[in-house]
Amino acid sequence: MLHRCPICGHKHETLVNTFDQEMDEPLTRFLAEEVPGWKGSDGACTRCIDQAGIAIEQEILSRTGKYEVAAGFQILPIGDRLTADPDLTGKGVTICLIDSGFDMHPDLIYPENRILKVLDMSTANPSQTSMQPNGQRWHGTMTSVVCAGDGHLSKGKYKSLAPDAKLVLLRVMNDNGVITSDSIIRAINWAIHHQKNLNIRIINLSVYGDEGIQSDRSPINSAVHRAFQAGIVVVAAAGNDPYAQLNAPANSIDVISVGGLNDENSINPLMNTIYHSSYGSVGDMTRKPDLIAPAVWIPAPILPGTSDHREAEILFKLANSTDAALPAILVNEISHTSMPVDLLKQSVSEVREFVNKRIEEQKLISGHYKHVDGTSFAAPIICSVIAQMIEANPAMDPVTIREILMVTARFLPAVDREKQGWGVVQPKYATQMAAGKTLSPPAGVTPVIDYKNMKVSFFFYQQEATSVGITGDFLQWNTEPVPLTKTAKSKNEWSISVPFQRKGVFKYKFIIDQDKWIADPRNPYRDLDGYNGFNSKLIIQ
Repeated sequence: MLHRCPICGHKHETLVNTFDQEMDEPLTRFLAEEVPGWKGSDGACTRCIDQAGIAIEQEILSRTGKYEVAAGFQILPIGDRLTADPDLTGKGVTICLIDSGFDMHPDLIYPENRILKVLDMSTANPSQTSMQPNGQRWHGTMTSVVCAGDGHLSKGKYKSLAPDAKLVLLRVMNDNGVITSDSIIRAINWAIHHQKNLNIRIINLSVYGDEGIQSDRSPINSAVHRAFQAGIVVVAAAGNDPYAQLNAPANSIDVISVGGLNDENSINPLMNTIYHSSYGSVGDMTRKPDLIAPAVWIPAPILPGTSDHREAEILFKLANSTDAALPAILVNEISHTSMPVDLLKQSVSEVREFVNKRIEEQKLISGHYKHVDGTSFAAPIICSVIAQMIEANPAMDPVTIREILMVTARFLPAVDREKQGWGVVQPKYATQMAAGKTLSPPAGVTPVIDYKNMKVSFFFYQQEATSVGITGDFLQWNTEPVPLTKTAKSKNEWSISVPFQRKGVFKYKFIIDQDKWIADPRNPYRDLDGYNGFNSKLIIQ
């Protein structure tokens, strides 16, 4: 037997009609305001309850207020869900996205065209790429708008964390729908060559090559290393299969590899769970991913000029129409959709039920946006955070940026460390640390090994530490660590130089204030410590 929900009017197998008088009071009050006379014992479907919860959360966010949505899911903007600083917009930073293909989406070109270059790198001779909508352009269009869209078609609602960033868009999918390793390498090399004149600070790679070889022998990863050495931060999507091996470029030691977070479309951190992203060891060198970011319930554009876009607009036109106007709209527009012609014979209520179901099935948010999932979208979110950090402190290099992202990330305690790396990115903390302190780290990855003088130098940045020590297997994991001292460069940077006499792979950790054990956030080489954490690896060759 089906029960009609008194809130939305749809039929469901079960309704929720038991509410806690105190804890659920905001929820029941909201539903009673939506449907005058409603009371908890009348019940409501789980979808209406979920949507009411989201609306209540949105009212808490003073700068955006309550959303008005006729149908479909209410998707919260990424900036709100990650509590990012709205005053930082990626201004003065250029992000290079290497992807399947791109469209000149309104969120990227209005009111100002922020796209500096759009090139086809899928052949040996890079050229201007066609901007005619086709099925190969949706992925890159989505990643670029998630990364740097200004929310033009949503009146600013679904703007990214870097809506003022400039963009370089490099297409790597050929006309046969294939992405080759050669095209990715060609695109990375082009970005390196044009880094200075276009101010390219970040590369996003939500694509993979056609090679299936180890990380240290990957030509793609060699190109990534050259970009890293040139001062470009390279970010890559980890992938969406926890049972698959990590592929280049996600398995590069030089990239920030991004896994997925499922935040349940909520601002409540207690709702956070892990997404089914790829993870694992990279040979015997390190573990990936490095960080996680939202990878589900991501607001993204529908490719303009396509049949999907036209149908989405019509569906919301129908959803927002009055009962009197709906039949005429349906007659005039149904031929422009894939909806069945038999719908013309249905009643208004039946048409509305069909339209609402269609909106839900197609994951539509409005006539211009839908919600998508995948680490392909988590990676550009990290890029937008990095753009904010560089705006706050343009002097930062890739090593410092990676360190700040990692030390400010939030660990999910109920999730294995190897699946989440350092944890959930925290944009506000990362940008505050970037703006407030000049880290001045040594060049390259730490620790720094001086083979000439046979010594190794460790560095650690900690704003609030009163003491920092180091221990490891070369010290028999002594709980009385060797102390680091503050450097002359910064009152918050600690260092120590120790001699070494032999080659090998050694494991170590820092001990903060004689209590907190932590892996070295500047060292990308690490392994599991057996206690749901990491040991850093010192590799002396």
